[in-house]
Amino acid sequence: MNTNSKNRKLCDDCTICCEHIALEIDTPETKEDFHHLIWYLLHKNIVVFVDNEDSWILEFKTPCKALNKGLCEVYEDRPDICKEYDQDSCEKFGSGDHYKQIFTERKQLINWIKENTKITNLF
Repeated sequence: MNTNSKNRKLCDDCTICCEHIALEIDTPETKEDFHHLIWYLLHKNIVVFVDNEDSWILEFKTPCKALNKGLCEVYEDRPDICKEYDQDSCEKFGSGDHYKQIFTERKQLINWIKENTKITNLF
């Protein structure tokens, strides 16, 4: 069974990977950097997390426009990033957490900053 067939079978009734965009961002170092992250988290459907390789990721919870009733309308012509995704990195069927730290709310990040950085007087 080729990877596409294996992945298609695996994906039956699952669209998790098609429901967000995750972009790596620079590791925050300054007060200003953290203020940007706090601002991101004030918006709906935004998550910031640190993955298992210590990369900082900005995630937008937004479904792909090509999804139709749980199926990809452009599956045969989907972008390479979709083709390269496989069950080893699958959020539903892969192993373990895909992040070390996750922030879904401003308060979580502020507490983390206080406990893990030397930044004082954040506000």
